[in-house]
Amino acid sequence: MSENQVMEEISLRELIEILIKRKVLIVGVTIAAIVLAGIYSFFIAKPQYEVEMILMASNSSENLGNNTISTGNVENMLDAISKYPSMNIETYKQQIKTPAVINKTMEDLHLEDEFTIESFARKITLETVKDTQLIKIKRTSTDPERAAMIVNRVGENFIEVVSDNIRKRATSSSEYVKAQMEKEKDYYDDALLEQKELLSQPRGASELDLELSAKLGQITSYKSQLNDLSIRESALKSAIEVAKSSPSKGSSIVLNRESGNILIDDSTRILKIELAELEASRDTMNTTIEGLQKEIEDIQVELQDKKHKENIIAQKVDIAQKTYEAFVKKYEELRVTESAQIGEASITIISKAYPTTVPVGPRKALNLAIATVLGLMLGVFAAFFIEYWKSTE
Repeated sequence: MSENQVMEEISLRELIEILIKRKVLIVGVTIAAIVLAGIYSFFIAKPQYEVEMILMASNSSENLGNNTISTGNVENMLDAISKYPSMNIETYKQQIKTPAVINKTMEDLHLEDEFTIESFARKITLETVKDTQLIKIKRTSTDPERAAMIVNRVGENFIEVVSDNIRKRATSSSEYVKAQMEKEKDYYDDALLEQKELLSQPRGASELDLELSAKLGQITSYKSQLNDLSIRESALKSAIEVAKSSPSKGSSIVLNRESGNILIDDSTRILKIELAELEASRDTMNTTIEGLQKEIEDIQVELQDKKHKENIIAQKVDIAQKTYEAFVKKYEELRVTESAQIGEASITIISKAYPTTVPVGPRKALNLAIATVLGLMLGVFAAFFIEYWKSTE
């Protein structure tokens, strides 16, 4: 057997001998600790009662800000201005112990002289139930009725503070939207007045459109007549050629349409006179058609210019109208928000706190178990300390 093993066996033997030698001390210290813990737990410590209030949080405030279908940048801008920040379960939980809620509770219950905001908040315990929207507000006290009253008031004040915050934001947004709405109303009125002045001017787009249609009808009729004249001209020229190649068989009486005189001539001359009249009519018609075409071009240019101006002002009026209506709609929504109890819709009281008769403390069995362990440790330490002190004298 090695020297180290011998030393370990001697040391272990000595430790065991010390524990056996001082067993009375160890047992005595342990019993004393148990007795002290029992006296404290059964006779000194007052029963502690825990009460809890259960709240359920929802996203009503977020839904209120998103209850409209966005139709453009104006609506997006207004929604961004008036939308209340998204509130999840953790956000609600962190607001319960804010100074606003705690201070109001202390004032309502006249606890300003008994607690500070910090000490009062430390006595409130908050819990969230996993995978739910439930929040538990807890308080432990020797007076269950008072604890229940405090917890219930904390929950009620929390709901009221949430409502006040939403109303304040809605009021601020409403004031901005109202001021801007009045500006948009003036802009809309100016756009309508400008449109009215443009439409009251002579030769508007509708009048020019009718005039253009009439001119197009005329030129179409003239072109149709010109086509008929061209056909007639070709026929007369062919007839003249035939008349020239055939011998004249006598004269005929011809009425000159322009002078009204009666002439006696042969068929060739008659055809030539008719051809000349036809050519004169054709030239006159061509001149008329050219004039109509120039008028139509001028009307088309003027019509396009009028339509462009009317389209611009109509678009301006339409944008001004939609913008103004968007502000009016958002203002009404915010006005409703100001008067609504949003906090009560966002936070629902599932269960109020009620006084309980079952204490949660002191935990007597746990206290005795802890006292037993501490007594044994203290007794063992005392035993080794005494032996060490004697051995070093």
